[in-house]
Amino acid sequence: MSRGEAEEADVLHAVAGLLPAGFALDSASAGQVRAVLYATANELVAGRGMAPEIRRAVRGLANALRAQMDPRPRHASPTSSS
Repeated sequence: MSRGEAEEADVLHAVAGLLPAGFALDSASAGQVRAVLYATANELVAGRGMAPEIRRAVRGLANALRAQMDPRPRHASPTSSS
């Protein structure tokens, strides 16, 4: 397992651990999202290969969840129109 894979697995574990049971989803869906994040992280830790498209999708999911859980106020981007 590369250092990058280890870091990615750590982030996935952290995001999965922070995801509350009913976060923006019903509890069953939130549980399945947690399961996907943990399973992907565990595969990376075990050094097993994973299709790049799947890793990219799971990383995108984790990033979106992390952004949604971030308690800091969101600012409109300079390119967005109101």
